[in-house]
Amino acid sequence: MRQQLKRDSKKILRHQIGKALAIAFMVVAVVLFFWAIERLCAVTLGVLGFESLLAQPHIDLSSRVVQLSLLIILLIAVLRFFVLSPIYMGQVSWYWNAACYPNTPVWEMFSQFSSLRMFGRSLWYTVNIWARCALYTVLFMLPSGLLLFFGYRGYLAASSSWMIAVGSVALMLSVLLFIFTVPLLYCFLRRYFLAKYIVVSHPEVTVRQAFFISVRQMRGHRGEIMMLDLSFFPWFLSCIFIIPILYAVPHYFTVCTLYARCYLYSTDFADYRGSRAAGK
Repeated sequence: MRQQLKRDSKKILRHQIGKALAIAFMVVAVVLFFWAIERLCAVTLGVLGFESLLAQPHIDLSSRVVQLSLLIILLIAVLRFFVLSPIYMGQVSWYWNAACYPNTPVWEMFSQFSSLRMFGRSLWYTVNIWARCALYTVLFMLPSGLLLFFGYRGYLAASSSWMIAVGSVALMLSVLLFIFTVPLLYCFLRRYFLAKYIVVSHPEVTVRQAFFISVRQMRGHRGEIMMLDLSFFPWFLSCIFIIPILYAVPHYFTVCTLYARCYLYSTDFADYRGSRAAGK
């Protein structure tokens, strides 16, 4: 199925690549706009930007300059969240519609601004996906992190060659556990792959239910999406030359959308409407 969907994606992009690139450039333009605003505030107000603040060897929170810098960085981050979240979901909406309707306009990427409800759904989705990913990342990485912490402390406090050996083994095990955990975590988080597509395509389904449906529908399919991502590794590797990005990113997004359409094609959303399904 993966090869067939890739071929279908290429057929779609023959007529849609211009629109896909226009959307990508607009997203980049918005990101650069906020970066420019932050730099402008740093120059005109004499405060530190985010990168400059991180580069400081010591951050004095009692300093007026540091306090003002943190306030401006926070305000810009909040504004970026309120603008980029709907734009990202609008981009998802464009790919969802363009996969079947070639005449989908570029301005579909701003569709989430068309009503307060859609705007709120895009924000709530972003909060949910960030929170869930952060929570499971901490849970998955906790064992290797604890092993690394205690192994390092034991190694430093070792008073004998035996204790040094134990600490060294613990450090090596923590690294091996980390290497094993990263792909496992990535595969686990693929359970939320369909959530964004459900949010933009089925407004009658709540965001919470969208995550629940995604978890249900992705059972047995997470490995397929992981293999899809791995199959795009040569494309992503070629992006270091910049130019391939112009085709690789739209191609990847289109294939992902086609996968989502296949998985959701036979889903009866009536079974979930009004349910009290808790998001997982």
